[in-house]
Amino acid sequence: MHNPIPRTGIMLLVLLASAMTIAQTSPSSAAMPIAPPALGPVRYFSKDDVAASFAKGGTLVSEGNYKVMTAHRTDSGNVEVHRDFTDIFYIVQGSTNIVTGGKVVGEKAANPAEPRGDSIEGGETHRLSTGDAIVIPAGVPHWMKDVEGTLLYFVVKVKNAE
Repeated sequence: MHNPIPRTGIMLLVLLASAMTIAQTSPSSAAMPIAPPALGPVRYFSKDDVAASFAKGGTLVSEGNYKVMTAHRTDSGNVEVHRDFTDIFYIVQGSTNIVTGGKVVGEKAANPAEPRGDSIEGGETHRLSTGDAIVIPAGVPHWMKDVEGTLLYFVVKVKNAE
């Protein structure tokens, strides 16, 4: 199977997750020196492992304050609001519109930390295609719709500092 995942995309995700972690744990980087974050084990995933994960969607790594996931989508999804996590998406293949902000219509709060909904009223529509990335802060409704083809994307979820 052809590996569509550029190495620069993986590096972008790692850098974004690191930057978000440091920014969220440091009250004022100008006032205090930044200590390096605690380091966990190095995780390596071969292109075959990553391709297999994209085929079904799944979690590559889940540590204390972050997750790195692969996602595979061919249809529009539900509206999501993550109260505790910032989402970082990096598009590997395909394209979609994503609506952010606005008011959730048809909200279902089965999980109060991550309510879902049917659609968004208002909000801003962003067109995402291969190579694009978007950072969605915790608490911002978001909705992938109008998926074209097979959409493959990395999701980095960074837990907000409490």
